[in-house]
Amino acid sequence: MKKMVKKEESPLFVGITNGNDLRRSMLECSKDILESLKEHEQLKNIREEKVGLIQQLKGDVKDLSKLINSLKGYLPKVKDAGIKKVEVKAVVSEPKMVKVEKPKASSEVDKLEAELNDIEAKLNSLS
Repeated sequence: MKKMVKKEESPLFVGITNGNDLRRSMLECSKDILESLKEHEQLKNIREEKVGLIQQLKGDVKDLSKLINSLKGYLPKVKDAGIKKVEVKAVVSEPKMVKVEKPKASSEVDKLEAELNDIEAKLNSLS
């Protein structure tokens, strides 16, 4: 059996010829990543808002059906044989627009935007 002796290796240094170009490229990549994260946070906020609105709509539909059932209880009972059915044309009215307050931008989006502004300032200083 032979013993393996490790040779002591000297550190290897590499020179970067276009340091500014490399730094610019890295900053642009960081900028792209931060923009993607910002868009992701905005999308997440929109999804949360959508879920909240859907839950509110479901609650409103439940309330309406309870009120309709209650109204049916107050209406008189009538036999169908003596009544002629009249065609009723449905009049469709435009739905009322409800203002929904947007939640304040989350701190995560603000942080990402601040980092994005810093990177853009660094890129402008390199020019």
